[in-house]
Amino acid sequence: MIDHRCTHSLPEDRPGTLGEAAVRPPKRALRGLYALTPDCPDDDWLAAAVAAAIAGGATAVQYRNKLADETMRMRQARLLASLCHERGVPLIVNDALDIALASGAAGVHLGRDDPDPVEARARLGSEAIIGVSCYDDFARAERLAGQADYLAFGSLFGSSVKPTAVRAPLQLLAQGAQRGWNLVGIGGIDAGNAGQAIGAGADALAVITAVFGAPGRPPAQIEAAAAALCKAIGEAFESRAPTRLHAR
Repeated sequence: MIDHRCTHSLPEDRPGTLGEAAVRPPKRALRGLYALTPDCPDDDWLAAAVAAAIAGGATAVQYRNKLADETMRMRQARLLASLCHERGVPLIVNDALDIALASGAAGVHLGRDDPDPVEARARLGSEAIIGVSCYDDFARAERLAGQADYLAFGSLFGSSVKPTAVRAPLQLLAQGAQRGWNLVGIGGIDAGNAGQAIGAGADALAVITAVFGAPGRPPAQIEAAAAALCKAIGEAFESRAPTRLHAR
């Protein structure tokens, strides 16, 4: 069923149509605001929302839609890969290795029940970004650090998207930073607590609700929310003491 709250449209000449995908940007470590898309069937609103998040300062985007069928997910992933890559921002697909490969995405994010990172690397190539969820499990991070480009810990704070998710202490980020890992914090992050996660050692923060809100949120509000988060993240980076043994 179409969610009629998703009503904002892009101009007819918008970037990100379903033509040839733009060349994906060069691979780099994640840093800053990592915007994760909400579930929404409206392609126009989704594209406008992601464009607004990038305009507000998002440095990476993850396409995540847990409610869509495979046809919709493929269509939306291709749309966003083109839109993001035209702007020099990597589009990473959540869970679905086949869709990441077919859409021309810059990479894939994998959880416990998804394909192995070794398989993902073999299929996507050395220049793909492969991220893994480590939840509150530091041993899992140690096992996968040599296979993944970034490791995600969370939920760091109470999450409205996953209210029953296991909580990950901020200390895990401090431990990972000492290893020189590229670290992503996720779960309940907003402009008010982003500094805590960055201060603990996160390089990037994965955010859904505090950027996008509910589907249908006006793009101007999304851009402003992303900018507020980026400001908080930037201030936290400026005040963070060096903790890393080496840069990844």
